[in-house]
Amino acid sequence: MKTPLIIAGMLFFSFSVISCDKLEKVKEKLSQNDSGQVNPFSANSGDVNRDIISFNNKVVKMDDEQSDFIKDFQNILIQMEDYVKNAGANPKASGIMPIFTPSVMLYTRQELKAPDVLGKNFQTLVDKMKDTMIRLESLKKELDTYKQAEDWKDDKGKKVTEINEKAIQLIKENRTAANDLFTKLSPRANKAEIEMLKDHPLKTQIIQSKEVMELAQKIIDDSYDVADMNVYKNKFSHQYEQMEKLYKRNINEKIPSSEKQKENSYQAFNSSVNDFLGKMRIVQRSLNENSQDLNRDLDNLEREAGYVLDRYNTFVD
Repeated sequence: MKTPLIIAGMLFFSFSVISCDKLEKVKEKLSQNDSGQVNPFSANSGDVNRDIISFNNKVVKMDDEQSDFIKDFQNILIQMEDYVKNAGANPKASGIMPIFTPSVMLYTRQELKAPDVLGKNFQTLVDKMKDTMIRLESLKKELDTYKQAEDWKDDKGKKVTEINEKAIQLIKENRTAANDLFTKLSPRANKAEIEMLKDHPLKTQIIQSKEVMELAQKIIDDSYDVADMNVYKNKFSHQYEQMEKLYKRNINEKIPSSEKQKENSYQAFNSSVNDFLGKMRIVQRSLNENSQDLNRDLDNLEREAGYVLDRYNTFVD
């Protein structure tokens, strides 16, 4: 986790703009168990619910990729500004030069068409996300060239400031488009999923487990958006109580005998949630004690949230 509790350096805008609400982590294979004659490779397969869920899952993957890129680029910009300042003040002890990790834009560069049932507005928002990200990637390459040529020795860091200002605007546009898209898409995707699950023997377990998984993701997202530590402590405590309640509800919901093959993956998911609760208690103690280990503990919590998501996907597969 990259400095979740500190808004530092040049990037002065709120992490609430940066951190994406990843509330739609549904496994795409949920939409692939239909026996109807449809084309699963088409944005308009003939099955409206399938099309909405498939589009939703593709957008989620793209958004995850873009969010990771943004966080990485932010860190590089902050490190680059610090390095240039130190190099100017003391050339012999300028510190460690930032390392530029390779950009991976698999989903962003793939064609992504919104199904006709959703309307053109959704395609406009997807295109906005893709366009702003490609322009951000170009800025990152420009910054890398600037670093390699050591041009800060001539312009005293002016180029870093210019790139940062452009990045702030593009990131804001990208996150606004993402938030608008998910605000519009989430209700439609939820409705489509419920419709597809209405006759599923594990409907209750899947829907409840999804709620647990989504809360775990939201808890991590919220750790990137801290303006007041006391407010965050109270919020985190409330989220723990909420997660514990959902966990107890889940373990009390048994797998029917007709679906025993899913019992192990369901138990594994619930076990991962229990582990997540344990990591939450560690974070809670660090918050209460103002511990220097808080960021490390939040790192561990984020890692545990990844396991919750993985176990959820295995269960619904």
